[in-house]
Amino acid sequence: MLKKNMKKINIYLFYLTNKYLIINFLIISIFIIFINLLELSRVISEKDKNIFNFIYLSFLKYPSILNEIIPFVTILGVAFLIRNLISNNEFVSMRNLGFSILDIFKPILIAVFIMGLFFLFIINPLAVFMETKYDNQLDKKDNSLYSIKITNNEMWIKNKIDQQNSSFINIKNINLRNMYASNIKILQTKKDNNKFIMAEKGEFNNNIFSLENVIYYNFKKEEYNNLPNYNLIINFNKDNIINSISKYKLVPFYNYINHSKTLSKFNLYSPEIGLYYLSEILKPFFTVVLAFVILGFSSKFQRNENFFKVLFVSISIGLLIFLVKEIITKLTISLTLNFFLSYLIIFLIPLLIGLYQIIKIENE
Repeated sequence: MLKKNMKKINIYLFYLTNKYLIINFLIISIFIIFINLLELSRVISEKDKNIFNFIYLSFLKYPSILNEIIPFVTILGVAFLIRNLISNNEFVSMRNLGFSILDIFKPILIAVFIMGLFFLFIINPLAVFMETKYDNQLDKKDNSLYSIKITNNEMWIKNKIDQQNSSFINIKNINLRNMYASNIKILQTKKDNNKFIMAEKGEFNNNIFSLENVIYYNFKKEEYNNLPNYNLIINFNKDNIINSISKYKLVPFYNYINHSKTLSKFNLYSPEIGLYYLSEILKPFFTVVLAFVILGFSSKFQRNENFFKVLFVSISIGLLIFLVKEIITKLTISLTLNFFLSYLIIFLIPLLIGLYQIIKIENE
């Protein structure tokens, strides 16, 4: 009979946790969307300012917003949950039935962890896809002129001159400090003639890609030519390439390893990127730790205490953890620290705080 009641209580806590998480996700995300609308009104051109465009852009931004607010929603959701249990005397009843704090936390842990996995496997790739479309929508001009992607340790660049003339550039190696490239293949598509170019070396200089030791194949004449130099007109520069490659947040979680290898090849990999990727992969575990901390602090409040006090304490704890995370991230970047060690510190600080608080409550 006791086991049956424990099972019902666990299911009830699991359901209630999901309920508060979903409610807080909806409320907070709607508030942030409103703020984002104000930002959109500033960056959208006058001709694109219409209700449908605002709705469409907000829709594209929504998964990214959800992905960003997971920690804050976890903190508020668990705080509301525990406060509800205390107000209805359910928390005391569970304790009287022999439930420890950890027993109460188990179904909460499962709910928060499943939510974290859902966001990692579903929302993360969706957010990347829609955020890319969001960026392209806000920058239609540049996107129509060129697109720069890296995949399988190669760089692919589509360079559009006009409606009839484009170039597709494939680069195996590039030094982004001096903008020298090697092992280059280019397909030029023109209205009256297509050409294939292979070059040993190349240098990006403003809007010219200066090639050396060129093999030039003319499809129309079906003949090869060896040229010492060849200048290709392009619509992008060094900053465009670096900005395109360094948008490491626009990469789905399943491509983190390959993307990290490629960035290392182009000398763009940094502890900041490593720490971000590790944080995203382990976010389901980190949200569980946040829930653990909030449980430890929220469960000590009494039934008649002001809820705003509980809420204030919960938000303060969350902001403190966020501040510690930001400080460690900045130190990791500025001092080029090992990002595994940095994340371990970020992970352990709230875990130890929560563990201390749980032990303190159990001993009282």
